[in-house]
Amino acid sequence: MFGVTKAIAASIRRSVVAVALAGTVVGGCASGDTGAAEVWDPLETPNRFIFSINRAIDVMAFRPLAVMYRDLVPERAQTGVRNVLDNLGEPVTAINEVFQGDPNRAATTMARFLVNSTIGVAGIFDVASSLGLERTKEDFGKTIGLWAGVEPENGGFYLMLPAYGPSNARDGTGLMMDYLVDPFRILTFNLAVDWDYYQLARYGMNAVDYRSRTIFALDDLEKNSVDYYAALRSAYTQNRADQIREKREKTNARSELERRDNLALVR
Repeated sequence: MFGVTKAIAASIRRSVVAVALAGTVVGGCASGDTGAAEVWDPLETPNRFIFSINRAIDVMAFRPLAVMYRDLVPERAQTGVRNVLDNLGEPVTAINEVFQGDPNRAATTMARFLVNSTIGVAGIFDVASSLGLERTKEDFGKTIGLWAGVEPENGGFYLMLPAYGPSNARDGTGLMMDYLVDPFRILTFNLAVDWDYYQLARYGMNAVDYRSRTIFALDDLEKNSVDYYAALRSAYTQNRADQIREKREKTNARSELERRDNLALVR
């Protein structure tokens, strides 16, 4: 237990340094930022190549699996799977909430994790929500964006990651940090458990579940865009910017946009 605790502490210390460095990198990319209207994509040629491979894999494997999962697995079972996957991500969310300067929210997240892991039978049932413990989802990409000091749209250069999808310098760094501080990764490593099988099962189910919930949205985006790559790039960047702006301003970005649109209509 001492070794596990020490490993977790060491990972968190490394993450603090990495977040600071990532913030510096993203801040240094500000001179290349083209604002919300145009995403900075200096690696467009290799990004498009990776995008074409990802799209081929999606067409041949991920989308058919997602459709079968959506249509054949009972809705209650799908909800249970989603709850378990969300529950496994709660510790990383809590760590990010501490880095974001919100320890009270982190305590609530850990309370959710403890309640759902026990009373909720390993997270299958979201008992915590019924007790008034609201779920949040945070990651190091958002944490870096919160403190980076640049416009939320400026996440550094755009990246298309193999088998993962849209990202950028900020969110790619955040993804690595989330991996490093994941207590389940640290625990399985220190207990000499074969992490690869656990990792493959967890992230494989995450991918299929997420893809099943984005089938209509992505199909619609592809159908109504002249350049699917550019449309996906723009949608990803704007969505992440909205999430980070919401964290900075402590408001619901989408609700605020709807409120402004309604005011404009009234005027």
